[in-house]
Amino acid sequence: MEILGLLDTLESMILEGFKIPFTKKTLINEEQVLDVLDKIKLVVQGGGNVIRPVIDTRSMPPSQKTIDFIEARKDVEKVKEGLPVTAQSEDKATEIIESAYKIAKEVRMGADKYADEVLSNLEATSSRILRAVKAGRTRLGKFVTGTSQESGTEEK
Repeated sequence: MEILGLLDTLESMILEGFKIPFTKKTLINEEQVLDVLDKIKLVVQGGGNVIRPVIDTRSMPPSQKTIDFIEARKDVEKVKEGLPVTAQSEDKATEIIESAYKIAKEVRMGADKYADEVLSNLEATSSRILRAVKAGRTRLGKFVTGTSQESGTEEK
């Protein structure tokens, strides 16, 4: 049953992620997702009772978290040593990790594409504004000097 709670946590992290406009992509915290995936692997391998302290440390002060985290890591390693690793569980873990990396790469690519589109729109808008400013200054130049200035003979 503990794995269901971890899967719910993973689902909520995805649902609470930052949605990238104009795409079906979501930005999520890669480190947090990988931590949850590690915990899922431990539960699947039978080490569920060991990770409970690691999950509960989120509300502790940072100094206590570090101490408890180191101790929990040692406990996890002890459990791992005693567990038989089957080829099927190893393959499944590798598949999950590869899938997570693939999704993270797609999200990064979507974020880069979105950022490029935003910067392109900003550049176009800035160019229009700059042309309007130059036209306004040229028009004002006519009134200030009383004569018409050509755009090629502006003072710098």
